[in-house]
Amino acid sequence: MEEELKDVFLLFVRLIGEENDGYYRYEFMFTDNPDEAWGDGFEYKPCCLVKDLIPSDEYITEVHIVKTKIKFDLIQDNCCFGMQDCMDGIVAVAHENIDGLDEYPENGRLFFMFGESLDDVEEKLAKKNILMIN
Repeated sequence: MEEELKDVFLLFVRLIGEENDGYYRYEFMFTDNPDEAWGDGFEYKPCCLVKDLIPSDEYITEVHIVKTKIKFDLIQDNCCFGMQDCMDGIVAVAHENIDGLDEYPENGRLFFMFGESLDDVEEKLAKKNILMIN
């Protein structure tokens, strides 16, 4: 019997690091339970005051790697908003950093909201010719 695939939803994005070739490598973490997802320090505001903010392992269902030249500003580095603001849809989990660009991105700014489906995240990345690595 085939295992039924569950829908998963964006929970968190974490920078793994910048590589020598100028690419950034990110972990996109997904959960099958966005209504209950939580982590140590999620209650604090702003997020930047919490060292190593990350969801609890029990809520992480899948992790996908994204390698891109685009730098993302991440909620855990935000000194204005907290993770609860992110979960309430007020601010993005991650958004394209446009500092230093001469003009606004032609096909729009890339951003990811808490609770977006895996399919929606993949579709947004594909519009910028970025693929997830499983």
